[in-house]
Amino acid sequence: MVKATFFTTNLSRHFYYFFGFQFINAIVHLVILSIISFFHFLLDHRMADIQDWVFFHGWEVLALGKIIALVAIFRFLGILSFERKPLLHLLAFNRGFWRKELFICISFSLIGILFLGSPIQDETYEFNLYRFIVNLIGVSSFYLGEGLLVLALNKWLPLKRGQFSIEVVCFSLISFLIHKNLFVYGQGWNGVIIFHLIMVFSLLKMRGDFSWLHSFLWTLLFLVPLAIGFGMDPIWTDQFSPFEFLNEMTGIEVGVFTLLTLFYVRRRKLGGI
Repeated sequence: MVKATFFTTNLSRHFYYFFGFQFINAIVHLVILSIISFFHFLLDHRMADIQDWVFFHGWEVLALGKIIALVAIFRFLGILSFERKPLLHLLAFNRGFWRKELFICISFSLIGILFLGSPIQDETYEFNLYRFIVNLIGVSSFYLGEGLLVLALNKWLPLKRGQFSIEVVCFSLISFLIHKNLFVYGQGWNGVIIFHLIMVFSLLKMRGDFSWLHSFLWTLLFLVPLAIGFGMDPIWTDQFSPFEFLNEMTGIEVGVFTLLTLFYVRRRKLGGI
């Protein structure tokens, strides 16, 4: 009887699919930038003009790459599911049940970060509807795209007890490092993003089952407001935010709130991490 090794376990298969997803995202990103640069050079634009364009449209580029990568990887993941449209089936039947404790987590973390950060109004801010929508879609697609992949892997390739926490930490670090080196024009790739990803991944598992509702709400009600309203944005930072923090929020502060939130979730026996 052949003894199983790490390379044949479900955890290793999770890593294969996760790296495949990130690889597709990177290829799409580079192709988009190459096409953009090509047309800019045809118009005899300076390199500085290209860099400015990429920065101002960074969230459109990221969102497009993330969506294409997610759709593409689900074509491969489809072999793990008996459904003809695995992504749609995952969204329809793995929503989960609402837990009011999540609002406590969101409120506690949001109020705490705002209190420590001491936000002040940016007098030069001008509201732009298109930029607001792009920022909303971009931030949501970044975090939830990663989350949906992890959700699918854990639904169709279940892990052994204790392995999910390893996956959460590893995937958060890997995703951060890949995006930090790929999206070099982004100004806010720091340790804060790692802890945001840890929370999105961790909230996929509530009361022992996997679902996307709590990660979706955490992203929409916590991560998106912080990015759009207060500049905790990995690409634009506070360039287009109505408020900016007087005291910089680093990975230390956000990490403390993440640990406290996870501790609360565990004590309430809501999470399986």
